Amino acid sequence: MPEIALELAPPNVLATAYVPSRFRPAFALLLQIDNRFEGLLRAAREPMIAQIKLAWWREAFANPPHLRPKGEPLLQALNDAGDLIPNTALEALVLGWEILLGSEEWSQDILDKHADLRAEAVFQTYARWMNSAQELQPVGRMWALGALQIAFPERVPGDIVAPRAVLPKARTLRPLSIMAMSVRTMSGPRLVWHALTGR
Repeated sequence: MPEIALELAPPNVLATAYVPSRFRPAFALLLQIDNRFEGLLRAAREPMIAQIKLAWWREAFANPPHLRPKGEPLLQALNDAGDLIPNTALEALVLGWEILLGSEEWSQDILDKHADLRAEAVFQTYARWMNSAQELQPVGRMWALGALQIAFPERVPGDIVAPRAVLPKARTLRPLSIMAMSVRTMSGPRLVWHALTGR
């Protein structure tokens, strides 16, 4: 699944490179699905059309692999991933992006729900793969809100920022700390230094 990883933004490609090889394709896929949903929201002229598209994805995820629509590379990659990505994570991603379609103005409550669901889907799924007992929801929320602010600066006020969370120190959790740091204002070399050293 390396072609999926290459479609990601550079910080996420860097994060994916630090994922243990067994989980790397599934992690890249999870990020790519998240990106697809962000793209749906960005391109949505009519919220109803975007909601219909997200409902299509929800139904596709809920189906067993042999009943999923053919011809969609992300679904084929999901079939290849087996049971590494749980349906609960996929449903959380759909719902997290769907919540943003329901309102012209993104209130703090809407943003918090989006961040919680996206953090659960990406950060908590990865933590379970690593058998980590560390509570990663706060740092996942920080990443989700920061990433949303970068993607939609005109809709997410500059003062809507999650509280600074403690970054995970474990080497196995380095992909998550890279992603969390990437949404802060920092240079590419500084992010690479963190990836290499954990500092």
